[in-house]
This record gives sequence, C-alpha cells and structure tokens, in this order.
Amino acid sequence: MTTQQTEMTTIKYKDWEFIVDKKLTKQTYEKVEIGGAESCTCNNCKNFTSNRENIYPQETKELLTSLGIDYRKECEVWHYCKDEFGRHYYSGWFHFKGKFKGKSLSAPTPDTPFTYDLTPITDTFSLGFLYDSSLTFFEDKENLVQVEFDTKTTWTIDEDESK
Repeated sequence: MTTQQTEMTTIKYKDWEFIVDKKLTKQTYEKVEIGGAESCTCNNCKNFTSNRENIYPQETKELLTSLGIDYRKECEVWHYCKDEFGRHYYSGWFHFKGKFKGKSLSAPTPDTPFTYDLTPITDTFSLGFLYDSSLTFFEDKENLVQVEFDTKTTWTIDEDESK
C-alpha cells in the first residue's frame, strides 16, 4: 500500500496565512489543458482571456503561483455586467489543496447571491477565500480552498460585446 506524502508550505499574504500542498496543487494544474474561460466560446470569455495578463495584479499572480495555481487556468469565469463607465465585471475562482487562517468568505445564499465581501487588491481587482470545491480540477475534493475574485476590465477584442 502506498501513501502519498504531502509537503505543506506556509505562505503569508496580507491578513491570511495559507498552509498549502503546493506540489499537489501544481501537479493538478499541470494536468489541465485549458481553463474555464478558454473552454467557452462566448465573446465575454474571449475578452477576459485577451485581458488576462492585465486583469491580475502582479502581486496576485505571484500569490497564485506561490500556492501552486496557474493563474491562466481559472476553474470558472463569468461576466456579470457592464457598468455605466463601460467597464466589464467578471468573477471567477481557483482552488488549492490546503487550508487557511484569516477572513473567510461566506457562501452566497439564494436570498443573497452576490454577497461575498472580497478584499480589494487594486481599484479593479478583489480577492477572497473560502472552503468550497465548485467545479474544481481536483479529484479529491477534501481540504480545498476556493480562491474567489472579482475584476473590472475594458473591452479589447474586435468582437460584439453582446454575444
């Protein structure tokens, strides 16, 4: 009988402390060919992928990488509105194997579907964490931390915004 050795790493970021199995997380993302945004053909997802390098602040890219997450492979991304200034609002998430200490997001309820209290990283990007396994790439859904984000970005592709 073989047992899998885990190598837990502690990472501190802002008011959080993460205990992560970086090796397993990284191996899981390496098996994923494309993320949620690339698997969709709608123009909103095409716009997101076109803007991805500018959407994530550098410190967020560094955090995700330190957790073993490939920030180019979101589990899910969706567009939920265009504001009066022409900015497009997106949300999405990733997972890592481990746990965390610090502020946890409460899962939305049917009465309050968009009540995550995310932490602003920049004026266009916010981040938060909770224990959940929605649409995960991981086979073993135990001890998963869901990394939620919201972002605002411009429309940069030569495609119709309404499709």
